Parts: sequence; C-alpha cells; structure tokens
Amino acid sequence: MRNGLFLTLCLALLFGGCAPEQSAFTQDEKATIVREVEEMLGQLTEAMNSHDQERIFGHFMQSEEFLYLGCTSFLLGFDTFSSRVGPFYVENPEVTFQQEVVRIQALSPTVAVAALRGGSTEAEALFWTEVLVRDDGGRWLIAHEHESWPGCSPPSGAHPLTSGSAMPGMGELDSIGPEGGAGGP
Repeated sequence: MRNGLFLTLCLALLFGGCAPEQSAFTQDEKATIVREVEEMLGQLTEAMNSHDQERIFGHFMQSEEFLYLGCTSFLLGFDTFSSRVGPFYVENPEVTFQQEVVRIQALSPTVAVAALRGGSTEAEALFWTEVLVRDDGGRWLIAHEHESWPGCSPPSGAHPLTSGSAMPGMGELDSIGPEGGAGGP
C-alpha cells in the first residue's frame, strides 16, 4: 500500500504538479532576429534617403509610448515625433544618410536593441541607439530612438523643446508630450 501511495504521489508530481519548461531562446533564433532587424534598418535608411515620410514613419511604433531623444530633446509620443521630424525630410531633399550597424542584440523573441553609426550630408558623424519591438504581425518597429552627434552642446537656459534639465544651473527637465504641451516624469 505504501509503495502504491508513493508511486501515485510521484506520478502526480511528474504529470500534474510540474509546469512545462519554457522553451529556450536559441542562438539560431537570436541570429534570425539580428538578420531581420539589420534588414529592417537597411530599409529605414533607404526610406530616409527617399524623403518619403510614409515609408520612414512606417518603421516606427505609432503610439503615445514612442520615445525619441535627439541630442538634448525629448519627444514623447509618435505624433509629436513625426510632426517635428517629418518636415525635415520635405524641406531638405538633398540630404542623404549613411548608417552602419555596430551591433544588434536580441533580448527576446520580441525585443532587440541596435547601435548604429553613420553620417549625412549635413553631419559628419551621427550615432543612433534603437529599441525595437516585434508587433503582432511580426514586423520590427522602433519603439525608442536616441540620436546624437558630436558637438551637441547642452542648452543654455530653456531649451526650445524642453524647459531645462537636471544639470546644475539649469531647471528641471520637462519634455514635449503627445499633445504638444510640457509633460514629463
């Protein structure tokens, strides 16, 4: 009887009490993600050089959660970002961009981070960090973009897109929010 009870407990633990093991995120899956993201970033550079806003912004997460940091400016939400950045492409059709992927890190099957360097006909050196997410349709979209370039000076006084920063001598950092008004943490 004892052996029967012991065997029943073991079987219960084996079949009912243990959660199935999560599948591991394999090196092959990571390599596939790196290739997919690299291809998407190449398509983004082509879109930037075409100056076609629809093609460009099709690579970005179009929601209020989107975050852009350009040198010293925070733009919160896709609508704010696209309304500030979009006119550049229309007004500067002669500007072209080059981007080189430095590294892509697949963090999960749905999240990756990319570091890029490059330039444009307006700037010798540009640096980007992108946080990408895979949407429900399987497309990689930029959820956060940080762009910087050498010579980015801290704003003196109130910055046009912010009201200062947490640095000594400058006010508290606020950012332009989705409605175009000051927002922030």
